[in-house]
Amino acid sequence: MKIARIRLYAAPLPIKGGPWRWGKGFEMHAGTAHVVALDSDTGLTGWGESAPMVAFYLPAHDKGIPAVVAELAPHLLGLDPRNPAAVDAEMDRWLHGHAYAKSAIDVACWDLAGRALGVPCHLLLGGRRSDAMPIFRTIPQPPHDDLDARLTDYRAQGFRYFQMKVGGDPSAEAARVRSVAALLRPGESLIADANRGWRRDQALRFAHETRDLSLTFEQPCDSYDDCLSVRRRTSHVLKLDEAIKTADDLFRAIADDACDTVCVKIAKQGGLTKARTIRDICAARGLPMTVEDVWGGEIASAAVAHLAASTPPDMLLNTTDLQNYNDGEIATGAPTVADGCLIVSDRPGLGIEPVMAALGDPVAVYD
Repeated sequence: MKIARIRLYAAPLPIKGGPWRWGKGFEMHAGTAHVVALDSDTGLTGWGESAPMVAFYLPAHDKGIPAVVAELAPHLLGLDPRNPAAVDAEMDRWLHGHAYAKSAIDVACWDLAGRALGVPCHLLLGGRRSDAMPIFRTIPQPPHDDLDARLTDYRAQGFRYFQMKVGGDPSAEAARVRSVAALLRPGESLIADANRGWRRDQALRFAHETRDLSLTFEQPCDSYDDCLSVRRRTSHVLKLDEAIKTADDLFRAIADDACDTVCVKIAKQGGLTKARTIRDICAARGLPMTVEDVWGGEIASAAVAHLAASTPPDMLLNTTDLQNYNDGEIATGAPTVADGCLIVSDRPGLGIEPVMAALGDPVAVYD
């Protein structure tokens, strides 16, 4: 089997309920799903998706994906997509970095490999380890601040993990978090996620003012070194997200005892190939993790679900259903949600089929 043609699509992802606010003033009004279709010489097609957030959040932006695909396409045509590791290595050979754009190509390889073999991706990623994976639900920053109502609604749907976006005034954020912590019931968990939004002194002030609460403090500062400093001066469980992009980042964090948990994001890591490596290192070293992606629709959600389902259950804290945050549908067959958990199918590949009317005409074709 060979890659005979590469198609690239760009579809809008309108956000439910208005702008999404987080971190240090980040705000997103709508996302864009860049979807890659890898057409094989056997007639099968694999699909992958990458949806960066605002360009000043991570080293990623929407306009970079078409440029990266154009750069890489001549080197990928003719390769066997059933060997994602070889395709991943070839992408790295011809282009340094740009993990977010390579991710859609890599995921499409896994989808195509699963379709060719007639098996679900989770079998190829290590085998199904969970039938249902717990989902976290997010409470964004104000003005979306109806905390009691949100928590009550989420709880009624079976969710037990609640992530609060913080990053504003530390004392005000501490008060918000405290108000939600007071509503928690046994078995429920709270994450305060700053998305690298604070200076070191601000993060420490927040940690001091919430020191009596049981919570996970996620990526308080921009730099790894600042997060490490906060880690050494707080009793909170500390989680790293944006600071862990590569396996080398993870090895450094393990050596420094820099965190207690890790966030694995497929596009941040560069696709399922590298995300699986990060996951397996975490599992081997006893670092529990959240498995998710930066943003996306049904295709990205399916990739997340397959990686989560094949993660050792005692190492999987939670995951997410990305399509829940968007209006519209770019693919059918997305993982389903029941009693606060994500459930993925056993259909071949990712188990999805694109809604071509939603994707529109391709923005680029290479053959």
